Amino acid sequence: MVVLCLLALSCALYLFATRGDSGAYAEVTVDGETVGSFALGKDRDYSPPGRPAVRIAVRKGAVGFVASDCPDKVCVHSGFLSLRGQSAVCLPNRVVVRVTASRGETLDSVTY
Repeated sequence: MVVLCLLALSCALYLFATRGDSGAYAEVTVDGETVGSFALGKDRDYSPPGRPAVRIAVRKGAVGFVASDCPDKVCVHSGFLSLRGQSAVCLPNRVVVRVTASRGETLDSVTY
């Protein structure tokens, strides 16, 4: 019983530590080049340079596409991202939003 409680506590602490509001950053790339990086702790709106119809928003520790001129709006329907390693892509506009633990962090793999 004690082992089960410790396992549950460990899982809860891990999930809390990987939430977007604990120092995570959003990294925005256009055509493979990083054009923006900002903390998820402060709400804001952002449009990548040269892509005024694409709007990205940070709300309550999460980031996501809120508007785009692409035909299917798959990026907008991706919702808001808050966990490190998550990403959303607007293929027609070649814009990627990725959640990282710190500015400039790269992620080699994700383990669940």
